Amino acid sequence: MDIQRAIELLKQKSQEAIYVASLNYNNNEYIPWRRNIEDILEAAFGVNSTEYKRIANRQPSLTKGTSAQWQRAYKDLVHRIQLEINSIIQKYQILGIETKPAKKTEQKDTVKLPIQLFDAMQFHKKVIQASRALFEDEHYAQAIFEAFKAVNNFAKEKSGLQQNEIRGMKDSKLMAKIFDVKNPIIKVNQLLSDSDISEQEGFKFLFMGATVGIRNPKAHDFIEMKDPHKTLEYLAFASLLLKKISFWKVD
Repeated sequence: MDIQRAIELLKQKSQEAIYVASLNYNNNEYIPWRRNIEDILEAAFGVNSTEYKRIANRQPSLTKGTSAQWQRAYKDLVHRIQLEINSIIQKYQILGIETKPAKKTEQKDTVKLPIQLFDAMQFHKKVIQASRALFEDEHYAQAIFEAFKAVNNFAKEKSGLQQNEIRGMKDSKLMAKIFDVKNPIIKVNQLLSDSDISEQEGFKFLFMGATVGIRNPKAHDFIEMKDPHKTLEYLAFASLLLKKISFWKVD
């Protein structure tokens, strides 16, 4: 793997660190995430490189402690790995490796394929999981639908509402309940100012609109989508919604 490609992938992993750090310390996603980083570094630099050794086999330093202590140690570990990744990225940006074309004389190197654009967007992990394979296979409408289904499901899961509380409720009404300004279940900010309240209300309508105007039409009707660039715009919107609520608290 060339260094330019490794830097692109490391940027994506750095973004994913925010999500990984938000998980409970006893999760099944940290080790695959860290090993994926190790694989990238091994392929680009080798197992004996400084870059690889900075990340390899990182685990929380605690041997015993309370759940709260383990959680703090886990979040600190993920944060340190993210800092190491960013340090490697910065090093090669300074050296000019990242932006150096492999072959300046070939026109095809200046035109990115749609899937390369997808990877470069650094979407939220749930968009990548739901839509990347579909996008690569040019199933664009389905890729959009799955991304917004992931938005809907993540908002439901993060809200903590039970099935009996939402049974029979339309998704748009559910989003209105979850992001209600006066009694929010999920806050998109600290709600300390008029500006915060306006942002909360704005995102309530964005989530409602995404459900009514994007997810539902693609769930109930056959919609043809042939434009990968327009599809990326839809996916970027889904990713924005996911990232906005990933790290704000639930009341």
